[in-house]
Amino acid sequence: MTAAPSSYAALPADLLRDRATIVSLWVSNLGHPGRREDKYDWFYLRNPAGPPQVLLARTPAEDGVAIGVIGLGTRQMRLAGQTMDAGLLADFGVVAEHRTLYPAMLLQTTLRDRFLPQLGLIYGFPNPKSEPVVKRLGYRVAGRMVRHVRVLRSANYLPTQIPHSIRRIVGHTADWWRHALRRTRHAHDFRGYLAQWLDQPDARFDALWAAQNDAALLIGVRDRRYLAWRFEQKPWRKFRFLTLSARSEGLVAYAVCEVVGKVMHVRDLLCHPGHPDSLDLIFDRLFRDAYADGRTSVSFEFLGPVGMVDALQRLGMVARDARNVMCTMADTRAEALHQAQWYLTSADEDY
Repeated sequence: MTAAPSSYAALPADLLRDRATIVSLWVSNLGHPGRREDKYDWFYLRNPAGPPQVLLARTPAEDGVAIGVIGLGTRQMRLAGQTMDAGLLADFGVVAEHRTLYPAMLLQTTLRDRFLPQLGLIYGFPNPKSEPVVKRLGYRVAGRMVRHVRVLRSANYLPTQIPHSIRRIVGHTADWWRHALRRTRHAHDFRGYLAQWLDQPDARFDALWAAQNDAALLIGVRDRRYLAWRFEQKPWRKFRFLTLSARSEGLVAYAVCEVVGKVMHVRDLLCHPGHPDSLDLIFDRLFRDAYADGRTSVSFEFLGPVGMVDALQRLGMVARDARNVMCTMADTRAEALHQAQWYLTSADEDY
C-alpha cells in the first residue's frame, strides 16, 4: 500500500553505510544487476571531481524503508576560462509500489534545492518518462544530443527481400562510388600528421585540453586524469583512443571509440583550435580503420557548435535521432549559461 505523501522524506545517503541499499534500489529499478556494484565503485567512490551526492526517499520519515534513490555526480566544466562544478543527474528510480508522482518529485525537488545554490548548474539526460517530472521543476531543454551516423557498408542496410548476393554487389558498388566521390571533393592532406591507436591517454592530452580557448563554449574538463577515469578505468566496457599528432606540435585531436557489434561508436572527441583540419583528418582515418576492421557504420552522439555539426555532415554523417539535454541554473549563473554554447558527448554522461 502506498504511503501518504506527508510520510515520505528525502534524506542524504552515506556512500559507505548505505551502499547495499542503494545498489539494491538500482537493481530493482534500473536493471543490469551484474554491473551495479562496479558502477558504484567507479562512479561514486572514484570520481576525480569528488564524491557524488545521493538522496534516498524513505517512508515513513527517517527510519523507514528506502523506496527511491537519486544521484548527483560532480562534473567539472569550464566557461570563459573559469572552471566550475556542475551536477550530473544520475541513477534515478522509485520502487514500483511507490511509483506515484510525489516520491519522484520529492527526490528531484530536494536534490535541486539542496545542491543547485552551491553548484550553479545541474544537467541530465532524462528518459522520456522522467522528462515531465524535471520540466515541472523548472528544468529547460539545453539542447539536443544528436546521433550522427556514417554508413560504411550499405549492403547491411538494404531490404532483406533482395537476395544476399545482389545486396552485396549493389552495396559494395554504392560504397565505392560514395567514398570515391567524397575523397575527390574533400581530399585530406595527411602529410606532417601521425595517427595512432592507444589504450590509455598520455601527457599530451593535458596539452590539448589546455589549448581549448573558446570563451563561449561550456565544456566539461577533458584532461588526462578525467579521460583515464571515464574510459580507461571503467570496469565493464572497453574503449580505445585514436590520436592524431602533428609531428612538430604534438597531439591535435583524439577520438575515444567503443565497438558494439558491428558499429564503431565515438564516445568523445576533441580537436585543437589551431588545427582546423584536424576533425576531418581524424574522422577520415577513423572511417578507414573501422571499414578495414569489418564495421558497418560509425556513430557519434553530440551536442555542440554549428561549425562542427556542419563538418560532420560534410564528412557524410547523417543525423538519425536525438534526445533532450535538460538543465536548471542558479540565478547567479543564469545569464552566462544561457548565452553559452554547450559541448557534450557521451563523456559527459554517467553510464
